[in-house]
Amino acid sequence: MIPKKKLIFIYKKISKFYSFIFGRKSMQFFNDFILSLTLDAKGYKNYGNFNETGEKPFIKLIKDEIKLSLDIGSNIGEYTKLLLSHTNSKVVSFEPLPEAFKELKKIKSNFEARLEIYNVAIGAETTKLDLFFGDQKSEKASLVPNLEKLSFIGSQNKNKILVEVKKLDYFEDYFDDKQIDFIKIDTEGFEYEVLKGAEKILKKHKPKFIQIEFNWHQLIRNHTLFNISKLVNSYDVFRILPHGNKLLHVDPSRPENNI
Repeated sequence: MIPKKKLIFIYKKISKFYSFIFGRKSMQFFNDFILSLTLDAKGYKNYGNFNETGEKPFIKLIKDEIKLSLDIGSNIGEYTKLLLSHTNSKVVSFEPLPEAFKELKKIKSNFEARLEIYNVAIGAETTKLDLFFGDQKSEKASLVPNLEKLSFIGSQNKNKILVEVKKLDYFEDYFDDKQIDFIKIDTEGFEYEVLKGAEKILKKHKPKFIQIEFNWHQLIRNHTLFNISKLVNSYDVFRILPHGNKLLHVDPSRPENNI
C-alpha cells in the first residue's frame, strides 16, 4: 500500500501538470465533459431504473433490518412496490397528487395487510400549500414554486392544486407503538422541510436508515447536504452509487460532496 503522504505528493504533481495543460480557456469544454462523466459515475442525476440507480441493491442490503418503512413522496408507488416486493416490511406511503394517489390505492388492494396510504404531503408545518405539477401523475410535482429554472422541469409544472400538508410528527400517536426502521424521502426539493417536521419522530424512533433525494432542486433552495445532515447529525452519511451493491461513505462537510 502506498503511504498517504506519497499519494498526496503524486496527486499534486499530476494536478500541476493537468492544470498547466487543461487550465486554459480553450480546454474547458473537455473539463466539463470529464466532470459530467465523473459526476454521473458518482450518482449525480441518479434516477430511473432501480437496478441502475443502485436503489434495488440498497434495499436488498437492508431488507432484513426493516420491519416498518415510510415512503414520503411515493408518487404512483414504484418505490412502495420495491419495498413490498423485496422486503417483509410494512409500508406507510404519503402522496398528495390525487391521480398518483389512485395508483397507490390499486397497490393497497394487493397488499392490504402491509400497506397504509395517505393522500397528504409531508412538510415542516401542518398547513395547506400549492402543489405544482405537469401531468396528473407527474413524478416532478413539487411544493416548491418557480422551478422553471431547472432545465429538466422548465415550464412543465404549470398546473397547481391546493393540498393538505402535515408534519410527520402529526402522526406521532399513530406510530406510538410501532418502530420505524426506514424512511425514504423524495419530495422534489422539499426534503429539508420533511426532516424539519419530523424532529419528534426521529428522536423517538431513531430509524436505522433515512434515504433522501439530493437533486438540482437544492441549488434553487440554497440547501446543501451539509445543512441537511445537521438535521440528522447522529447519522453517518452515505451515497447510493449507480449499479452499486455497496454504499459510499461521504463527509458532508467536504465541498465536493455537496454536489
